[in-house]
Amino acid sequence: MSENIKLWVKITGIDMDLEAWGLIRLFFNEDLFVIIKEEFTDNSFTPGSYLNISVINGQEWYCKVTYYTCIDKFEIIKNIDSYDIEPQYLCEKKISANDLKKPGGGLLKSRKIIAGACIVDVLSKVTGKYLPYGSLTGIRPVKLTMQCIQDGLDKSGTINQLVKATGMNEEKAALLYDIGVVERPFIHVDPKSVHLYIGIPFCKSRCLYCSFTSYPVERFRSIIPAFMETLEKEIRFVRRIVEENKLKIKSVYIGGGTPTALDNSNLNRVLQIVNNSFDINNVEFSVEAGRPDTITRDKLITMKNNNITRISINPQTMNALTLKAIGRNHTPEEIVEKFYMSRYTGFNNINMDIIAGLPNEDEKMFNHTLEWIEEMDPESLTVHTMAIKRASILHESIESCNNCYELTPDKTVESMINDARQSAENMGMRPYYLYRQKNILANLENTGYAKAGYECLYNIHSMEEVQSIIAVGAGSISKFVSPDGKKIERTYNVRDVAQYIDRIDEMIERKRVIFESIY
Repeated sequence: MSENIKLWVKITGIDMDLEAWGLIRLFFNEDLFVIIKEEFTDNSFTPGSYLNISVINGQEWYCKVTYYTCIDKFEIIKNIDSYDIEPQYLCEKKISANDLKKPGGGLLKSRKIIAGACIVDVLSKVTGKYLPYGSLTGIRPVKLTMQCIQDGLDKSGTINQLVKATGMNEEKAALLYDIGVVERPFIHVDPKSVHLYIGIPFCKSRCLYCSFTSYPVERFRSIIPAFMETLEKEIRFVRRIVEENKLKIKSVYIGGGTPTALDNSNLNRVLQIVNNSFDINNVEFSVEAGRPDTITRDKLITMKNNNITRISINPQTMNALTLKAIGRNHTPEEIVEKFYMSRYTGFNNINMDIIAGLPNEDEKMFNHTLEWIEEMDPESLTVHTMAIKRASILHESIESCNNCYELTPDKTVESMINDARQSAENMGMRPYYLYRQKNILANLENTGYAKAGYECLYNIHSMEEVQSIIAVGAGSISKFVSPDGKKIERTYNVRDVAQYIDRIDEMIERKRVIFESIY
């Protein structure tokens, strides 16, 4: 193995092997670098570049990252300071107790973020690749912005603090601030409220990039009756929790899969049990109608008659060739048809999802999609950056063959994201929530845009983790937030539908135990 290594990495003074690995792999193929452990010996060493990450702890703590072009002896790595070798690149940061007391100082408490920013600074100079979010690898960067806003920092102060702490660029820091300002009125802990998520694990077909629990509905139709019985049992359990603890349902979100992949009878059955189980008058009630080839007039009427206030119709792209390539058996014209059908049925809060960086799409094709979206003029738009998810068909295809799909270059994806931001602005929307994913192209983000008054409360609270979400259905994840907002516990339902049916009592009991422990 070692003869292929291009970069040796040594970390002292801080336990961040996993975090450092996550950052370095964004610059170097993971087969080309090694983080040296204590048991590492001279016999495994071959000449290569060297990255030294050192943290000196104390009341004023200090981080120093140095990069050396070529080290030919392991003995040098073991004691680099005793050798008169100048590093090719260096980054160092000092954080004092006084720095931590200043507004926004909470960002500087994470030594891993600060050390990560030094790593990114050095490796950006080595490779010429720059990460828009600096050292951040987590999915909820807006949380950092909230700390700054709560400390009273204005936009300029927040941007400066985010850039200083993480090494992100000013454009992303400004975006996070803008989202934080929009989100803030929605962020509060209400110990007597919960959100309800219902996962329907069926879809028309499995898209190329999808990693969700999603069973092709035609092939698994025989298991749907048993799934419906099990789902009802779990919803009845949630009703009991809500009634016994005098809780309120803050929002309902039905996702999947694609809930409208169910036939009209079963869709109506799910919606009616929700309406009969909870007081949801004037509550945000969203359904992922996602795939236009699952939408019918009857289903739209069923949703309208069951208090649905918000639906998503998700084209992902308006290019026919791409739709076919990603496993969607519908046309762009069908998307338009079902959008206006929804309008005529009375839905005045429609979200649409698109993906920037789909395989074999260029900027011109992406802008073609944006033009169609602007013409339809939905109330909100979610712009996803393509992510290569490990459980997806795309990931398997990339692993098993060369050049099956051409991934979009980083610069092109960045341009697409900027074009989408302008398109959302053209429609009178503003960014209102944001999250990131592993293996996302160009290390970018997913952003939700909405016209004022059409922000999805469930999306905001899901990302900012300020409210409990009780989730039912195969593959769903419940998130329990303590009444003071300081503790979060999660419980997972199994993804496999057959196991979900067989093990429902076990999963209900797990929810009950966690709920009682945190409340």
